[in-house]
Amino acid sequence: MSGEDYLDIPKTDETQQPTPEEQYFSRSKNTWLYVSDMSDMHVRRAFKRLLRMIRLGQLIDLSEYEKPDAKLTDVRDQADAIIKHSQSIIKKLDEIDENN
Repeated sequence: MSGEDYLDIPKTDETQQPTPEEQYFSRSKNTWLYVSDMSDMHVRRAFKRLLRMIRLGQLIDLSEYEKPDAKLTDVRDQADAIIKHSQSIIKKLDEIDENN
């Protein structure tokens, strides 16, 4: 059996379906990068960072708080906007629930 036989994955396989191109913000380069252009090491590092943020229940990385030039008012403004948006979604859901 040649190595080519292992590459014969049917097009119906989930791994062979097209996926949207994703971008990741590189803090070191201060720009958005396509994930497909990142090295495996950098993708793993970014993935671990995002998992840590999810585990800690934070929308932003804790290291942003530690920077002396961090603008906490910007973070608070974003958090307020998220809360207001969430409240409007809940209000809409309540209206739909009342109509049913």
